[in-house]
Amino acid sequence: MKVTADADILFSALLRKGETRRIWFYPEIEIYAPKSLLEEFKKYTPYLKNKFAGDEKDFLIITEKLISQVSFIEDAELEPFLPAAASLSNDPKDWFYIACALRENTAIWSNDKHFRTQGRIKTMTTQEMMKNFGRL
Repeated sequence: MKVTADADILFSALLRKGETRRIWFYPEIEIYAPKSLLEEFKKYTPYLKNKFAGDEKDFLIITEKLISQVSFIEDAELEPFLPAAASLSNDPKDWFYIACALRENTAIWSNDKHFRTQGRIKTMTTQEMMKNFGRL
């Protein structure tokens, strides 16, 4: 299954060993994200390090493993899809994720309810992903 994961899903996979991280590494999942997710990650790195239950070395190892699972799409490659994305959401922070999902023909993996309001792209929460793949 191909999914576009939002930043909060990455943050959850980093901070907790639970369901989100298990799904992230499930072999049947192909994860895509706009390259701008990396900038968002950098912005929140101090906060994430503070919340992380481990040392700096573990933080870096897990971050590297998580990021290595993602196919990042350059923002320039998503620009042709931004008008459609903007028509589906009033939140500019969502546009690159929606554009990525449109370009790569993926579902959106997010626990943010507002992604569901766009109605064009299938949106799945972590709980729905767990149900879809059974207990991992």
